Amino acid sequence: MLYDQANDHQNKEEFMDLSLTHAHTHIGVFLGWIVQNDLASEDFEDEAGLQIRHFLQRSISCCIFSELWDGTISDDMLNNEAKKFADAYYATGNYIQDYRKIFPKHECMYLVEDTWGNYKKVAKILDMRFLEWKNMNS
Repeated sequence: MLYDQANDHQNKEEFMDLSLTHAHTHIGVFLGWIVQNDLASEDFEDEAGLQIRHFLQRSISCCIFSELWDGTISDDMLNNEAKKFADAYYATGNYIQDYRKIFPKHECMYLVEDTWGNYKKVAKILDMRFLEWKNMNS
């Protein structure tokens, strides 16, 4: 299953005439949170080991991490628990809704800056949503 792909965002009206780079930030944040919380699949960890290490060391940003994987989040990148969470949260559009709420001053979600401060803001909400999801499904 494909949860998100940066190329698909270029057709959205709010994307305007932005470069494709702007579609990578929200994807990279989620993917970065996945690896930071040990929710990546073993295959993805094996294949992306060097990039994951660079991300965790903060030597590449969320946007670059996403770009390295063609702006894609797919089920083969996630372990079983992460797939279930992504099905319930990302695939339903709830992630994008939360992402927009976190950055209300931005006229469009694609203009959110790719910073570690913004990553932390989203990661805090992801932590909360994941815990809520686990509590509801245990």
